[in-house]
Amino acid sequence: MRYRKTLSRVAACLLAIVATTAPTTVRAQSGEKLSAKNIPGDAIVAAFLSPSEILTSPEWELMPIEVLRAAGTQHVGIDPIHVDEVKIVVGMPGPEGPQAGAVIHFSQDYLIENLNPMILREFEPGQVDGVTVYSSRRPPMIRVHQPDPRTIVVSSGGYLKKMLESSDGSTGQVATLAAKISRRKGITILAGMEQIRPLITGVLRQNAAGLPGPLQGLTEVAELTDALFVNVDYAPLSGSMTVSAIARDETSASKLEQSLNDAIDFGQMIGTSQMKQNIRGDGDAVNVAMFQYIDRIADHLTGLVRPQRKGTLVQVNLSGNIGTTGILVGLLLPAVQAAREAARRMTASNELKQIGLALHNYHSAYKKLPDAASRDEAGNPLLSWRVAILPFIEQQALYEEFHQDEPWDSPHNIKLLERMPSVYVDPSVPVQPGYTVFQLPVGTGLMFEDDGKRKFRDVLDGLSNTIMAIETSRGAAVPWTKPDDWHVDMQDPLAMTGDSHQNGFHVLMGDGAVIFIAKSIDLGLFRSLLTRAGGEVIEERINR
Repeated sequence: MRYRKTLSRVAACLLAIVATTAPTTVRAQSGEKLSAKNIPGDAIVAAFLSPSEILTSPEWELMPIEVLRAAGTQHVGIDPIHVDEVKIVVGMPGPEGPQAGAVIHFSQDYLIENLNPMILREFEPGQVDGVTVYSSRRPPMIRVHQPDPRTIVVSSGGYLKKMLESSDGSTGQVATLAAKISRRKGITILAGMEQIRPLITGVLRQNAAGLPGPLQGLTEVAELTDALFVNVDYAPLSGSMTVSAIARDETSASKLEQSLNDAIDFGQMIGTSQMKQNIRGDGDAVNVAMFQYIDRIADHLTGLVRPQRKGTLVQVNLSGNIGTTGILVGLLLPAVQAAREAARRMTASNELKQIGLALHNYHSAYKKLPDAASRDEAGNPLLSWRVAILPFIEQQALYEEFHQDEPWDSPHNIKLLERMPSVYVDPSVPVQPGYTVFQLPVGTGLMFEDDGKRKFRDVLDGLSNTIMAIETSRGAAVPWTKPDDWHVDMQDPLAMTGDSHQNGFHVLMGDGAVIFIAKSIDLGLFRSLLTRAGGEVIEERINR
């Protein structure tokens, strides 16, 4: 008695759903109900769709319909536009494993023996339970039966007999619900919770310990729900989806609504946080605006999926604009990120140009380039060349604060580490404060060596063909005042080169030009660009 009352209440709720949200299609207007045929009493899910309706829909006129039809005819032997309806039924697991089946209705005759021979080769005809079937020759066991020229029944897990015995329907929860629901455009899914509630609840509660607090309420969804109804309109951009849960009573509906809202709020928080973490440079105006945009879109999207409760019905209606919004966001965010990356690349290039200009001005003033490291009388390195060129990047006052006769990490000089000039900041590379990836390539035969003076006239390969400074990887970043640079491994010269830009890194050439080097550059060519007097002939064109 209690089961029948519950079923009546669920059916009434589903009828209310259809009455308020059914699309104005011919089938919906005619009041034609979903078919309960071949839905066994132990069915837990039933899904209904019409491929022919999809393929002939105006919303799909730009899809490759001809290709789909040709592929179906060639590879299966059935034109999908003739598939009037597909009903998929899932039952409780049985002795032969998961039980499921499908009933396929055609608008014209199709015989199994006329299907593609490659498919038929995988099946063997025979008799099972008094009916003619085609059984798969290899596991899993799939059986195919044709009750009439316009219907084919496919099953697994030994479900065929139950489906055929339910040719006129059954008294099961899902079959009863199907018989009361009008056909709707798109895909319709019905799920009854009576049989699977203990299973779902057990699985959810078993994994509850690993869920964050805001998601704990979802472990009780099955206990709060009698049935689920889902309808998906398949239009690519203007489609919609309705998800309805019929709660066991109004108190359960209230709890279900709260659990869903808690989960939505948590998802919004996690999603926006992760998106914001991918945006570097929190303080600038563009990033602040980007954060505001992310919050606004997140509020909009979560507003669209908020559940609405009325009595025992908890419903979420997703209209076509959520798909459009999602597409716009999916297109816009990468575009914005690409614009930000382009801006960062330009900033990094400009900073290297400023460094190049400072090095040239230093050479003009002192008739030589700065040493990679200043040294004391004993030859011990003290400060980086980056300190030496401070007067040439408008940082004379900062330069004068350094104790030139002390190492970079002396009690006095270490305090100046945090005051790194912006010219040494690469906006694409998040490193700890006071660290930089702008370094000199150091090594025997390069423009800079571990020790010794260097003048531009020593660069016999030509300044335009020799790398003077480089953008290294994040892992190679060094304190800007420390006399430490990129010591090149000529066996693997690309090791520790910049990896924060897509496909490459910046280098500063001896003539002050900044170019972007692709990671795919020929190693021989790259070695030639590093050496100052190797005598190599560089024939390949380097983009400037």
